Amino acid sequence: MLSSNNLGRVSTIARGGVSIDFGRASLRRMRGAVSVTQLVVAAILIALIGFVAWWFLGQSGTSITATAPSTTAAPGTTAAPAPTAAEDLTVDQLYKEARVAMGENRMVAPTGNNALEYYLRILAKQPDDTGATDALRELFPFATGSAEDQINQGNFDEANRIMGLLAKADPSNYTLTILRSKLDAKKKQNDREQQQAQQAATAAAAAAARAQAPAQAGAATPESTAAAGSTAAPAAETPGAAAPKQTVARATPTPTVAPPPAASPEQPVGETRDVRVVTPPRPSYPAAAARNRQDGWVEVEFTVAADGSVQNARVVGANPARLFDREAVRAIEQAKFEPRLDKGQAVATTMRRRIEFKLGQ
Repeated sequence: MLSSNNLGRVSTIARGGVSIDFGRASLRRMRGAVSVTQLVVAAILIALIGFVAWWFLGQSGTSITATAPSTTAAPGTTAAPAPTAAEDLTVDQLYKEARVAMGENRMVAPTGNNALEYYLRILAKQPDDTGATDALRELFPFATGSAEDQINQGNFDEANRIMGLLAKADPSNYTLTILRSKLDAKKKQNDREQQQAQQAATAAAAAAARAQAPAQAGAATPESTAAAGSTAAPAAETPGAAAPKQTVARATPTPTVAPPPAASPEQPVGETRDVRVVTPPRPSYPAAAARNRQDGWVEVEFTVAADGSVQNARVVGANPARLFDREAVRAIEQAKFEPRLDKGQAVATTMRRRIEFKLGQ
């Protein structure tokens, strides 16, 4: 017989055994759950790796397909680089591109990649931008000189393009009127020269035809002599009929064609043009102004002598005063110019240039 105390121990032991059995079952379930979790994690990793590989290969295929057409160009032609979408550039980026273009002396060409067009795009975005306005004022004489060169070389389309840009920068500038007059005069001169060349070619062809006519007549003489011999006997029997035939033979000489009157050449007229900039001013930034992050401008008056040298350079305006004067005058004196021509004669010209000093543009 078991006492009540012994019964309590048995129940306690039984409960402990049950709890132990439950702990072992839980441990088995946990191990099974861990195995399933590991499998799920491994599957996710494999799927992620596959997706990354698919995406990378897809991107590589796309880039190869996109660049393939650019490598196939027509024989004998050179594939042009893709133009930069200047319309999508910010104002700061346009300033940067404009400075690079000026440093490389791309003032007005090539089309779409020159300083003049970059500054015009800045004004299109910010009409009140004084920096772009001042830069266009400085570029104006360079651009007019380039337009005049194109006119003198007969590149009328390029001259019209540059003049169109200048009209956007300063439509009321009188220099544009002078350039248009020169363009019209040069076109008329070219037309006259072409007409004279055609007339000369026509006269040469007529002269060649006249030179060939006696040779052809000489080649036909033996046949005409034989024909005359065959008709000589009947003519002797009728003396009265011989005289008219001889008269007719003398009355038909080789016709002479008068040459067309030669066109009188025009009197040469010397060229007239403004000062042409060969090397633009490139001022150095003063160290003190750079340390203090100061901007400013200097207006310099100077004379381009008949030999192209710069003389009497002096400051007529500055902001701030005296900070940038020395570097501005030095830049003007180191620049290179071609003198103004008046009917072919080089003459001295007094000019003004505004030199800008700006940081961060």
